[in-house]
Amino acid sequence: MKNKLLAQARGEEKADLVFKNGRIADVFNGKLVSDRVAVSEGVILGIGNYRGKEEIDLDGHILVPGFFDGHLHVESSLVSVGEFARQVIPLGTTSIYTDPHEIANVAGKEGIRYMLEEGRKYPWNFNLMLPSCVPASPFETPGAVLEVEDLLEFYNEENVFGLGEVMNYPGVINGDEKIWAKLDAFAGMFKDGHAPGVTGMELNAYLLGDIKADHEVISAEEARQKVAAGMLVMVREASGAQNLREILRALDAKNQDRFILATDDRHPEDLLNQGHINYLLELTVKENLDPLLALRLATLNPAIAFGVKDLGAIAPGYRADLVVLEDLEKFRALEVYKDGKLVGKEGEALFSAAKPLQNSRIRNSVNIGSLELERFKLPSGKRFRVIEMVPGQITTRYLIKELEVKEGQIANIIEEGLVKLAVVERHHASGNVGLGLLAGLGLKKGALAVSVAHDSHHVIVAGADDPSMLRAVKEIEKMGGGVVLVADDQVQASVPLPIAGLMSEEPIGQVARQMAMLNDKAEEMGIKLENPTMALSFLALPVIPELKLTDKGLFDSKKFQPVSLVVD
Repeated sequence: MKNKLLAQARGEEKADLVFKNGRIADVFNGKLVSDRVAVSEGVILGIGNYRGKEEIDLDGHILVPGFFDGHLHVESSLVSVGEFARQVIPLGTTSIYTDPHEIANVAGKEGIRYMLEEGRKYPWNFNLMLPSCVPASPFETPGAVLEVEDLLEFYNEENVFGLGEVMNYPGVINGDEKIWAKLDAFAGMFKDGHAPGVTGMELNAYLLGDIKADHEVISAEEARQKVAAGMLVMVREASGAQNLREILRALDAKNQDRFILATDDRHPEDLLNQGHINYLLELTVKENLDPLLALRLATLNPAIAFGVKDLGAIAPGYRADLVVLEDLEKFRALEVYKDGKLVGKEGEALFSAAKPLQNSRIRNSVNIGSLELERFKLPSGKRFRVIEMVPGQITTRYLIKELEVKEGQIANIIEEGLVKLAVVERHHASGNVGLGLLAGLGLKKGALAVSVAHDSHHVIVAGADDPSMLRAVKEIEKMGGGVVLVADDQVQASVPLPIAGLMSEEPIGQVARQMAMLNDKAEEMGIKLENPTMALSFLALPVIPELKLTDKGLFDSKKFQPVSLVVD
């Protein structure tokens, strides 16, 4: 009961903890205040001339509220939940809203349960958004299917916050009964959105589902339209989709409360070398946004948007989730407090990662079965549909190219600037292989394969020759999931991901080194993309425009229908 803290709040008794000799971020008024902050039993008593049983000298540094990440997928860090927590909490992120639809697409309810139990082990505000679209579309072979009754089993679970990104936007707009059953069942909870490029009357229809936010906005004009329609716009800066600078063009003094920061997907090397929400704050300030306003995007704005009344500010009665910053330019965290307890110092976690839970379905998730070289041969034809990658984005372009195919091969495939692309079904050993052609990767020889292929997470492989593609897929199966680069009939580099074929059991530093080695080898083989694994993994996501590939073949996400590889 907070009433037993009244004497301390009035200053008549010493507080448990007092921060002094620093500047305090007043996110309500957008200014810094030179004063003391008192904390007792994990609760902020107030700002004023307090005395403490323990007093922390801030030495002129800045005390700010803990950061929120409004939308992310822990699995995309490629490390366990514990390793992810140990990396981001010392950087100042104390509240996350994570959608485990990656692992749910592999292991269904077991995957959700796994993430819940892992997330509860660490000193953060762990909020799980129940995956609303497993599978993401009916045009791929799912590893699992989650109907409304499956999700309702978690409705009253601790740490379950709402319904995760509703990516089947055509289903919402056109009245699909299954997706609307989920929207209706979770009427009292927050619903996250996913509607890239959807505006106008189609957006109006989408929002009748009481969907509150969107992290897939890629232009300032789209952001303005969605704010005007009442949506919360998540300013995303991921490893694969870098939209922050463009979206900030839509933010002004009148609509600033409608924007929050979100990372969505960040790989281990980016988490280590750049950071998490602290990095997004740094970028935001570099775009000439006032630092105190930038701070609101990671603190007060998300707290208000999510209806969290005791987080997001330094004020009486709020929880003492606090970050000591060196400055408001780099946003480097010197110390991080969760409920008044020191949990991170100088970027290092002061807690350990627990050993991940054992689960046979999650750890034995790659089941390819028989696969022959013949499955990678192209059909006969003259004109072919081609997926073109867009650097720095997860969207693609839709090309049609005239090509010469002989015996299932394009003789001049490298000269054409192309590689073959295949998605190999890995959950049920069905034998499904979807074939496509890819422009923009730059690979000159060999093959790159990964078992992270949003959202059904089959094995996706891009290659200059069929034997390398087959070898790469077989190596993925042997590792139980991961990333592999093959050339000259040899494995050049690999990163094992045995947890659902999505996450490593190793420390994040080791995973980052493995990925860096693989990226260096990929560059030697012609790939110039900064993060080729992340870019490749989104080429199988049929709910992102324009042309994508699933285990059932090519998919036009604008028309939301399958299309053939051969035009004629």
